[in-house]
Amino acid sequence: MLSSRFKYTKGSPAAKAWGILRSLKIQDFPIDPRCIAELLGIVIWERELPDNCDGCLMRVGSASGILINARIRSETRRKFTIAHEIGHYLLENDTDGDQRNTVFEKPSEYGTKENLEKKAYLQSETRANQFAVELLMPTPIFLVDSTSLPLIGLPAINTLASQYGTSFTSTGIHYTRLSNQACAIVFSEAGIIRYFAYSNKFRKNKDCYLVNGQPIPPKALASRFNNEVCIDDEMDEIPLEYWCQPNHSAGKNDKIIEHSRRIPNTKQVITFLHIPN
Repeated sequence: MLSSRFKYTKGSPAAKAWGILRSLKIQDFPIDPRCIAELLGIVIWERELPDNCDGCLMRVGSASGILINARIRSETRRKFTIAHEIGHYLLENDTDGDQRNTVFEKPSEYGTKENLEKKAYLQSETRANQFAVELLMPTPIFLVDSTSLPLIGLPAINTLASQYGTSFTSTGIHYTRLSNQACAIVFSEAGIIRYFAYSNKFRKNKDCYLVNGQPIPPKALASRFNNEVCIDDEMDEIPLEYWCQPNHSAGKNDKIIEHSRRIPNTKQVITFLHIPN
């Protein structure tokens, strides 16, 4: 049963994803988005595309197809790309085409036509990403599976990624955002925080504060990966101030558990931060 924490409006990316799984009676994991595309009458083919393009949705009359970059080697990335484009197909079918083409006819008080079009594009991409996540890892089921695991953090994420056939990165972000623990997941490269996600408890904790683009704190375990090539995995309980700027008021927890791991075949480091109860 869907927790009261997760109520989605009709037509939302999550509702669309769950609806298509129900209508096609798909219950087995991992989900195969290729099968879903076939059932929807969407053809999939591959061509070599620029490195910054994983795929795109093609429409010719009433026919639709998904073009995948043949350069992609990761199967989980291919699956997410297909799910993402299915999201565009289903979500955009709910939008009136004429309205979509005329909404940016003239500048407004909110910005130029170009800025509004860019904003609409980014919103469309975000919704397609949300659809892909919910198609491959539907929250009601994923939440039950994640909370039933005896371990938390990177070991749990690894188990769930294998179970759902999804990438460690996308699984880790979904896992962290749904967690009832005060935790965050941080992706860094060359000693710089590139992206992070966190749970509601971490966000609401006034002692917790992370910023994209900032250097990894020098005392954090993750900083060692840039200096010691042999390190692949580090975990320890460390002062909270190594990562955040805690408010040292009475009763505040000043410790945080950091688990950092090098992402294979990349220069990136993934870090899971967890404040003990």
